Amino acid sequence: MAQVDGRILRSKKSQNIILESIINLINKGNLYPTAEEVAKESGIAIRTVFRHFDDMETLLMKVDESINHKLLNDEKEIRLDSPLTERLGLIIEERLYYYNKYENIMIATITQLPKYKILQKRYPEYQKLLRKRTERIIPEILNLKSANQELLDASLSFGFYQRLKFQGLSKSNIAESLYEHCKKLIISNGE
Repeated sequence: MAQVDGRILRSKKSQNIILESIINLINKGNLYPTAEEVAKESGIAIRTVFRHFDDMETLLMKVDESINHKLLNDEKEIRLDSPLTERLGLIIEERLYYYNKYENIMIATITQLPKYKILQKRYPEYQKLLRKRTERIIPEILNLKSANQELLDASLSFGFYQRLKFQGLSKSNIAESLYEHCKKLIISNGE
């Protein structure tokens, strides 16, 4: 029995090392690591990599699950009885923190959407989770016209953040711009 438990523990440890290795490679800027590169980074034989993960799509699915788990555990408590402007600032701060911390992972995910069905399924699910969190913290959003709810959600998206970043805005300018834009949308009710 102890021998079986030891094998299970070693197997789990190997899987975690492989997952951390692919995440490290992506974070270093290798957005599309090969199985060979993951094996080299992890110090685990390529046959072992494929023993744990049938193919790269399965491995990317596990990376996706791991990052999602980290995001959910990374959420800070935001008091719902705080003033609207404070809650909005905290949501924007939280989003920008995620976007900075997981930027290469998000870019790799988005650019590989056409290639992998699992990412096509999961990516919209995660976007819905972010949106639901924002609506839970700022329920005033639900009073907006549907088109303005969509505009606000798009304004808080990673894609919008990337656009502002590539236009040369600093992180503080991005935060300030998002805050003013979203506040105007919510307070004016999109009028």
